[in-house]
Amino acid sequence: MTGAAGALGGYVMQLAKVEGLHVVADAKPEDEELARALGADEVVPRAGDPAAAFREAVPDGLDAVVDTALLHERVIGAVRDGGGLVTVRGWKGPGERGITVHPVMVADYLRERAKLAELAALVEQRRLTARVAATYPVEQVAEAHHRLEAGGVRGRLVLTF
Repeated sequence: MTGAAGALGGYVMQLAKVEGLHVVADAKPEDEELARALGADEVVPRAGDPAAAFREAVPDGLDAVVDTALLHERVIGAVRDGGGLVTVRGWKGPGERGITVHPVMVADYLRERAKLAELAALVEQRRLTARVAATYPVEQVAEAHHRLEAGGVRGRLVLTF
């Protein structure tokens, strides 16, 4: 998976571990410990050629890649023939080598009450962490937004009323 240390990537890794999957993730050296804490079994270095970095760790290719870092065509080479690539924000790819691209829009799940209840139950069971990077009073919403835009936030920013 890409973007392991990010908010979405961290959730995806934890959910993969709940399902019993073996997780290979990319991370910057300073984020490797966090990636492992969130469930990465193997961590490959964040690289200019992410497909090559993953292939070095898994020469036959990964069964599937969840691309939360929006690497798109730069990571499809890490997927084995006939595997899958899950993308966020709607990227549909070109599929190649029999790879199925699964575009996901997180907003599509906002009204999926049963699925959201499952996530809440996993948080209550401490199998999924609600990663909060910082809280801001609602009067500081602009400051919170600037921090989010700057990148590097490890968790969610929460506004309090």
